[in-house]
Amino acid sequence: MQHNENDDNQHQLQHWLLDERFGVRVAKDGCGVFGVLRKKESAKISNVLAVKGISCAKYRGSHLGAGYASLNLEISKSNGGENFSHYIMAFVKDERALNEIEKGLSAIGSLTDKITSSPRNSSHMKVLEARLRRKDNVSEHGLEERIDQINSSLISNSQIRGRIFSYGRYVRVYKDVGYPSEVAEIYGLDGQKEDADMWIAHTRQPTNSPGNLPVWSHPFASMDCAIVHNGDISSFGANVELLKSWGFTSHIGTDSEVIARLLDRLIREEKLSIREAATVLTNPFEENASSETIELMSKYRGARLDGPFAVVAGYCDGDDCYLIALTDRSKFRPLVIGEDENCFYAASEESQIRSLSEKATVWTPEPGSFFIASLKHGLIESGTKRNIGLQESVLRMPDVQNKLGKKHKELSPFETTSVMGSDFRQINALITEAFRDGKAGITLRDVHGQRYLGIGFSSKVRGSNATPSFRIELEGFPGNCLANLNDGGIFEIFGNAADDVADTMHSGSVIIHGSARDVLGQALQGGSILVRGSVGNRAAIQMREYRNSRPFLIVGETADDYLGEYMAGGLVCVLNLSDSRNPVGHYVGTGMVGGRIYIRGNFMGDLRIGLPPHKEDVLRYLKVAQDEERITRELYEEISNVDFPDAQFLKPRLPRDLFERINFLFFSNKYSKPLLVKHRKLTDSDVDLLSFQLNEFFRVFAISERDIQKVLQSEFTIIQAGEEEEILRPLPPQEIPVEE
Repeated sequence: MQHNENDDNQHQLQHWLLDERFGVRVAKDGCGVFGVLRKKESAKISNVLAVKGISCAKYRGSHLGAGYASLNLEISKSNGGENFSHYIMAFVKDERALNEIEKGLSAIGSLTDKITSSPRNSSHMKVLEARLRRKDNVSEHGLEERIDQINSSLISNSQIRGRIFSYGRYVRVYKDVGYPSEVAEIYGLDGQKEDADMWIAHTRQPTNSPGNLPVWSHPFASMDCAIVHNGDISSFGANVELLKSWGFTSHIGTDSEVIARLLDRLIREEKLSIREAATVLTNPFEENASSETIELMSKYRGARLDGPFAVVAGYCDGDDCYLIALTDRSKFRPLVIGEDENCFYAASEESQIRSLSEKATVWTPEPGSFFIASLKHGLIESGTKRNIGLQESVLRMPDVQNKLGKKHKELSPFETTSVMGSDFRQINALITEAFRDGKAGITLRDVHGQRYLGIGFSSKVRGSNATPSFRIELEGFPGNCLANLNDGGIFEIFGNAADDVADTMHSGSVIIHGSARDVLGQALQGGSILVRGSVGNRAAIQMREYRNSRPFLIVGETADDYLGEYMAGGLVCVLNLSDSRNPVGHYVGTGMVGGRIYIRGNFMGDLRIGLPPHKEDVLRYLKVAQDEERITRELYEEISNVDFPDAQFLKPRLPRDLFERINFLFFSNKYSKPLLVKHRKLTDSDVDLLSFQLNEFFRVFAISERDIQKVLQSEFTIIQAGEEEEILRPLPPQEIPVEE
C-alpha cells in the first residue's frame, strides 16, 4: 500500500483535536469580556443573565480566574447612607490581615454587616464583605488614600496577605480563581441573587501575572468604576508613573487594575467627560484627531493606553449608569457591541450576546474607538461612523434565519443534527464520521459559539468511502477558528461568523450568509470565501497564491481596516451593494506585494489606501523646496489643499529629482512594493478573472439582476503592488459544488 503523508498529517491533526488529554490545551484563546446595561424603561438585569453571557465564552479563558461586577444606582440608598455608604469587599489570607483591614477602615468610618466567608477553591483566601459609612469629615480622596495604605501594608516580600478589591457606593465585585460557573457558585450567583442596572463579567487567561490567587482575577474596581480587560498594555510603565504622581502607591502588578484607576480618576477627579476620558485612553492616531483632542491627549499623555486591548467598563456617578467599551487603535483584540429593545451589550464574541438576545443588532467598533451607552440617555457613542441601521439586515441574526432557515430546512438533503451543548471535539467527530461514511454532507443546527469547527478538514483522505465535495452546513453562530486549514470542504454558514475563519485554507470554500468578524482568510492560499455581508479588520492578510492555486474573497458589503495587509497573491473584491460612503476602512493594501483588490467606488488619493506618511512631514520637506525655489508657491498651496498628497499625485507635478528624493524618503519601503491604484470600470480582462466567483456569489446569495448590472457597470478602485499593472491570467476555476 502506498504511503500518503497527507493522510498521516490529517490523522494526527484529528487525533490531536479529539484527544481529551489535549482538549484543554488547544481550547485556550484569550480572556473573554462581557457587559450588559438595561435601558431606562426595562427591568433590572438578573445575575443569572450575566453568568450566562460570560459562560459561553469559557474557552477564551481558563480555570485561573473569573469574576463579575454589578452596578446599581440604588445600592447606596438601600444601604441607608446616600453618598457616604460604601460596600467593602476584600480578600484576606489570615486573621492578621483581617484585623489590619478592619483597624485601618475604622479610622475613617464605621463597619457594619460584616461577613467573612471561605471560598471553595485552592487559593485559601477568605472573602470579607462589609458596609462602611464614611465619617462626615472624610472625603472620597481620603477614603482612597486609606485603602491604598492598607493594601500597601498587606504586600511584603512578594507575599500578598490580603487586598481590598471593591469599595464603591454603587459597585459590587465578585471574583475568584475558577471558571465563570465555578466563581458564580462561590458567590451564589448561579441562582437568582441580585438584580442590577448593569453587569460586567470576565473569564481569565493569565499573561503577565500569576493566576493562583484571586487578587489577580477580574473585574478590577476603583470607587464606582469597574473594568474587565483582554489584552496586554505596553504603556503599563508610563501609566503606573502617572498614578504614582497622583498618590497611588499600591499596585497588584496587572495592567487591568491600572486601567480601572485611570478611568475613574480622569472622570471623577480630573472632571473629564466620559467621552473625553475614553478618548484619552483609546489613544487614537494623531492624523485622525482634532487639535482639541491632540491637546487633551498631550495633557494626559501618561494615561494613554498602548498595545492590544479590549476593555469593557461600568461607571456610576449616582445620577446615571454607563456602559463603556474601548478598543486599541489597531483593534488587536476582539470586541462586538449589541443592542435590543431592552439592553445594550458588549462582548468578546457575538455568541455571548446571542445567548441572551437573538434579536439584537450586533456591530463591531472601529479601531481606536469607544462605545458609550447610559441608563438614562441610551446610546451616546456607537464606536463606528458607519450607519448601523443600514447594516441591520446583514448583522441581525433573525433576518438570516427568517429568509433562509425555513427554505434551507426544506431543501437540504443532509442529515440534520442539533449540536446545542456539544463541544468542538464532539462536533468535529460528527463531521469526520459523516465524511468517512461516504455521505455528501451534514447539517449542524443550534451552533452556539463553538470554536475550531472543521479545523484541519481535508476531502483528500484516501482509502475511505468519502466524497471529494463534502459540505458542512451550519445554522447559528459558530465561534472562532472555523474551517482553519480547510483543504477541500465546503462550509456554508446560515448566519454570522466570528473571528479567524478559514485561516491558511488550501482549497474548498466558505460561504457566509451574514457577516464575518476580524482576520478572515488569514494566509488564504486556495479556494474561495463568499460573504454576503461585511467583514472586519485584517481580512485577507498575508493572502497568497501558488502556481495554479489562486484564492478569492468576495464581500457583498464593506470591509474594515487593513484589508489585504501584506497580501502576496489572490483576488479580493468588495462589492458595496448598499452603496456605503465608506466601503473600506483605512490602510487597505498596507505592505502588499502581490494580488489585486477591487473596491466598488472611487477612493484614489484617499487616506484609506496603504500606510501613508504624515502629511505634515511631506509638506515640511516641500516647504524647504519652495524656499529654495525648486517649486512655486502656487504648487505648494495646491499640494497643501489635497487631503493626502500621495506619490501618484506628486509624481507628475514635481521635478523628477525632487520627486525621486521624496518618494525614497516617505513612500518607499524595502519590505513592500509601491501601490498602483487605478479607478476605472471592469475590463474584459477583469471580468475573465472574476466571472466565475462573481457568478457564484450572485447565485448563492440570490442577488437581483438589477444589483448584478449595477456591479458590472460600476467603476472600481483597483489596487495592486508594483509600478506597472501586472497582467493576471485566469486560472482553471475551483468549482463550488451545489446540490441539484
